[in-house]
Amino acid sequence: MRLAVLSPLLLLPSIAMASEADDPSPVHAEISVSRHYTDNVLDEPLAVSDWYTLMRGSVAGDIDHGLGETRITLGGELRRHDRFTIENDAAGGIETQTTLRPSEDLELRGTLFLRHIREGDALVIEDLAIGTQTAKTIRGAGAVVGLRLTPALVSTTEVKGFRERARDTFFEDDVLPALRLEPDRDRIFASQALTHTDGPVQRAVRATAERTTFSGSLAEAINLDRLQLRGEIGWRSEDGYAFALAAGGEWLRASFDLIDVVRPSIEATAIAPIAGLELRGTLRTGFDSDDTDDLLASWVRRAEAQLAWPLAEHFALSTGIFVEARDNLVLGYSENRRGIYGELGWHASEKVTLVLRLDYGEMRPPDIDFAKDRFDASVAVRTRL
Repeated sequence: MRLAVLSPLLLLPSIAMASEADDPSPVHAEISVSRHYTDNVLDEPLAVSDWYTLMRGSVAGDIDHGLGETRITLGGELRRHDRFTIENDAAGGIETQTTLRPSEDLELRGTLFLRHIREGDALVIEDLAIGTQTAKTIRGAGAVVGLRLTPALVSTTEVKGFRERARDTFFEDDVLPALRLEPDRDRIFASQALTHTDGPVQRAVRATAERTTFSGSLAEAINLDRLQLRGEIGWRSEDGYAFALAAGGEWLRASFDLIDVVRPSIEATAIAPIAGLELRGTLRTGFDSDDTDDLLASWVRRAEAQLAWPLAEHFALSTGIFVEARDNLVLGYSENRRGIYGELGWHASEKVTLVLRLDYGEMRPPDIDFAKDRFDASVAVRTRL
């Protein structure tokens, strides 16, 4: 049984790799190496250029058993700069996922993961950049239970959590003693969804509760609670048109009355094939506590448009733009961001793809003088073994 779980994140097909489903091998390996030039390596108003190399790799093995299968994945990433080695990063981890199907109407999935990250960054004071290095270890687990209640109705229950532990931040040339700058994070997440399928149309209602606790570098622990309730609908036609919408509201509250707000929660994606091209548009509003410059969370509104088209049998070109507005809820300032990219891919062989990509992005806070922009050009080789 394949459970119908609605997701608004409908993925645009790409020429990057053939599907793993087409590969009968129980072991899969993917490797990519890219060479980049950027005119703002520090990602700061102080713009300085550099070259860097980015390497990513993963090895996954599938083990079949009587009730389903287990996948074990090892992955890593390494970034090395030519001049500004203070920005060097490294990450590695292991994840195991087991899927069980005890009956035609029940599917269980469990996940365990462990990751270690070492991040390079810079403390910029006017025209002086002091390199920093911080290590983090993240471990977590998750479980999903899918139960078919009727031929058209599926219940999906998900529970997951992680613990992130940050170590002291070390400064370049020991100009400052090691300090605890990054907080520890503990998160527990639970959601319940009911999804109804009627031909090409899926409808769902989903409730989510999440608590993230920040501690370690703070005088007192701070709890960040998020509640979300959304209705969802998705549709896909046989000729390539697709639409998905999740809409509702979410409430975010932090200890000590640092945050207490209710906002609309929307994710929408539309895909349309037009004259051999594929047009995709996405819209999202919601809270972000993972990728934010705020101490706790940001309120994000983002719109994207992407266009992809094949130039020949083994070539494809794509381009896209985005605009984004962010309100940093604790620090109390806003950011306006926008960007554009272009990408040319060549499927050189069944398992090798070459990609040339150009990115430009800018950030303009309307209330403070902290504008920055960044251009990045890269060429990448991606292969699957």
